[in-house]
Amino acid sequence: MIGDGPAHQVGGRSLSMTITARRSIVEPTILLCGFLVLCAIYAMAMRLHMLQVTPLWLDETWSGMIATRPDWSSFWREAWLDCNPPLYYVFLTGWVSLFGDSNLAMRLPSFLFVLAAALLPLIWPPRTLDRAGIWTFAALILLWPSNLGLMVDARGYGLMLLLATGSCLAVAHMLERLTLNRAMLWVGLGTLMFLTHYYAAVLLVGQALVLLYRYGFQLARRWPAGLLAIPGLVWFAYHMSRLSDYARPDAAWYEHTSLLSSLLNMTYVLGAHNPIALAAVTATFLAAIVHHRRRRSTIRETPTRHDGALLLTVLSAVIGLTLAILISLAQPSLTNRYLVPLVPTAMLGLTLLIKRTARPDYAALGLGLAFLLPTLNLDLMRGELGQRAMYGYEESSDFVAAAKPDRLLFLWDSSSAKIMDRASLEALGGYFQQREGLNIPVQPVVVDDKADANRILRAAATSQRPAIIWLYNVHVRAAAKDHPPTFANDPSWRCDHAPPRSGIGSIGCVRQAMPSRQQQR
Repeated sequence: MIGDGPAHQVGGRSLSMTITARRSIVEPTILLCGFLVLCAIYAMAMRLHMLQVTPLWLDETWSGMIATRPDWSSFWREAWLDCNPPLYYVFLTGWVSLFGDSNLAMRLPSFLFVLAAALLPLIWPPRTLDRAGIWTFAALILLWPSNLGLMVDARGYGLMLLLATGSCLAVAHMLERLTLNRAMLWVGLGTLMFLTHYYAAVLLVGQALVLLYRYGFQLARRWPAGLLAIPGLVWFAYHMSRLSDYARPDAAWYEHTSLLSSLLNMTYVLGAHNPIALAAVTATFLAAIVHHRRRRSTIRETPTRHDGALLLTVLSAVIGLTLAILISLAQPSLTNRYLVPLVPTAMLGLTLLIKRTARPDYAALGLGLAFLLPTLNLDLMRGELGQRAMYGYEESSDFVAAAKPDRLLFLWDSSSAKIMDRASLEALGGYFQQREGLNIPVQPVVVDDKADANRILRAAATSQRPAIIWLYNVHVRAAAKDHPPTFANDPSWRCDHAPPRSGIGSIGCVRQAMPSRQQQR
């Protein structure tokens, strides 16, 4: 036995020295893993807390309004009028019918979808990834920095992350072995993705191209799988006439694509949109290149067929990002969150880079910590979510509801408002009052971006005790840019706060009750 006699020699070293050396290497890694797990648990707990306490922003309010329509006829009308496909709204409608439409209830599915997306690689891993690679892939999906925005958001991007992770894994398995069942799964997931967000098409095209490159006309033999794409294509054809309204130059709000915005799109997908994460991703990339060159100088490496399958899977996201940027150059229509379909495949790419470094364990832990640590600051978390919630009016609506006005004038000061159905704007403006069981008549007001909305709202406030909610963003086309709200300076109106200095936000005001003629005498 070791220690009962002379030390056994292994390669010129004693066995006891070898065990000690191994422990000195393993223990820091275990400690770092434990620290990372504890930090992740803390981050998830904080995000659960933020589900309830963060006010809804405008897009989430749209989700709630559509999901709480009184019947399916009005639901499908609102779904068609919206610029997004209907799958998430169908799911949310069923969810809120069971669990209600509180902030927590509406956001909880997104939280669960992100967790499920991280679990998928553990449940259905590519055969070509070793155990460490599988866990790294799953951890990067969970720790991707922008997951904070996805988890605390009653929108379809958490669902998209889950479906896109499944699609990434389906393609990886198809590139290992092509079968009809796998093809049907990929097309089915692709249809669900497309019915969640149309920009998922850029990833699907990238995936189709790499599959065509690998198998050529063998794909045609799996043609029955293509039948599963019909529902998505039929809905898109039906929805196209409405989507053309959102593309109108006088209604679109998207910024033009530039070299800088394209670089920011790429860093968003890679999770490198803060300095710490950017430095970590860059360091991982450089470390992989340096180690690969050193190995090539000493060992002649030949990529295996399985390595090629994973690399082709990653290439589909590169093609997808390129297509997204080209589409946005032709028609401004892109914002960062539309690129969520590319994220799981991008995390697979980072996993492959980590595997090619000299110390994959330390590289994985370092990148995971770089992704996670900036999101552990509760003040920064509140600030990020609060900045998004500024473009919402839940708190202004609560203020107005407490005053019990006899009519609410709702102004969404946006270039897109002109193409909105007036009944939709009425339901949107009264959503929070309806949620609280109040029945306050809502009158939507639509103004030109050069008009003086102060004058128009005052002229429309003809009831005995009117209230207004004015939501605006002066950094895009809005009437508030040239004529900011003045109601807070008018003694005949009582407002929840002064207009925010950032130029983004809402203001809720109630006019003091006008005295009757008998009281005036």
